[in-house]
Amino acid sequence: ALIYLHGGAYVYPMVVGQWGIVEGLIDRTGLPVIIPDYPLAPKHTATEAFDFVQPIIDEAQAEFGRVVIFGDSAGGGLALSLAMQRRDADKRQVDGLVLYAPWVDVTMTNPRIEEVQRCDRVLRMPGLAWAGRAWAGDLDPADPRISPLYDDLSALPPMLIFQGDADILGPDTIEFARKAARAGVDVRLRVEPGGFHVYVLSVPFIPEAVAALDRSARFVTGILRSR
Repeated sequence: ALIYLHGGAYVYPMVVGQWGIVEGLIDRTGLPVIIPDYPLAPKHTATEAFDFVQPIIDEAQAEFGRVVIFGDSAGGGLALSLAMQRRDADKRQVDGLVLYAPWVDVTMTNPRIEEVQRCDRVLRMPGLAWAGRAWAGDLDPADPRISPLYDDLSALPPMLIFQGDADILGPDTIEFARKAARAGVDVRLRVEPGGFHVYVLSVPFIPEAVAALDRSARFVTGILRSR
């Protein structure tokens, strides 16, 4: 089965475009998709979401066997955090991660972000930094459970990452992918020239989004056939 964790800066519910991702994944893989309606900030915090989603992963593994998590933006950051927590708790790991512009550092302190901000027409640093603090709650926003970039990235499942270079999350995503590769993780990164934040949301209207979903499906199929 697939588990899809939606983005929205940890404060917004799913939007229409995200259902397009879900439908595209079902069409291409034939697999069921589970969509946890995880609690959102500022009413709730990350620790509540962790406690909500981890049992869903356990149940999916018990019922379906192999599980791959998809996540966009904040949902991608949550997917990484959950996988890291499962590794550290010596729990059964998910079989793979597919991440669309994952939010890997909510502190938004990478100096390269200001350079990319001139090109980004979707996201703004102050609002994201506020949402990150709200999501963290009593935890430090730089805590690896909140900002996976700061964790030990070894022993994580195979992952496929799609990132646009006109997205202020890009500098941190690229740094994360490089760090994960150095730690020995099977990580594949596609940086789309001119790509805006989670450009895959534009499926089926732009060819780059269609190609991303096609590659996502092939990645999942390869994982399930190899294990």
